[in-house]
Amino acid sequence: LLVTKLLSSRGDGFWSGKFGTITVFDMIPDRLAAASEMGASQALFPGGSSGPFDISIEVSGNARALQSAIDNTLDGGRVIVGSWYGNADVSLKLGIDFHRSHKTIQTSQVSEIPANLSRLWSKQRRFDFTWELVRQVKPSRLLTKIVPLAEAKQAYEALDRGDEIAVAFDYSS
Repeated sequence: LLVTKLLSSRGDGFWSGKFGTITVFDMIPDRLAAASEMGASQALFPGGSSGPFDISIEVSGNARALQSAIDNTLDGGRVIVGSWYGNADVSLKLGIDFHRSHKTIQTSQVSEIPANLSRLWSKQRRFDFTWELVRQVKPSRLLTKIVPLAEAKQAYEALDRGDEIAVAFDYSS
């Protein structure tokens, strides 16, 4: 949802560059509704593809979603993997059709930036930019529940079921 908001925002100069069409796929109706509120042009259930797309961004951490992103990206297009798969093995279909398509799979890693950008984007500049985005996007508006950290397991299960849109943890209890 935050990626949707960032891509659809017309910033005040600090962040700018609205994308033409943003299509979001999700299995949970409430998250699709929230995606529309965050600026998605289309919010669809998987399989309701209006692609292929120039760029696909996968942020679910679901291997089937990653395969769908690859399959629904135009030849010569780019798939950005913003998810963390941990140590899980991920099986993808990267046969002859994939290789002939000249698609690029690019990872998104936030703890380090490429060396050619390190002089431009110091840690302090990245920190300042991030907090400016937080002020503009106001992610707290998506929260549907705040729970003690001890209830993290149940909170993640509720997110998986679609019972909650976004959960924050209270570390003080």
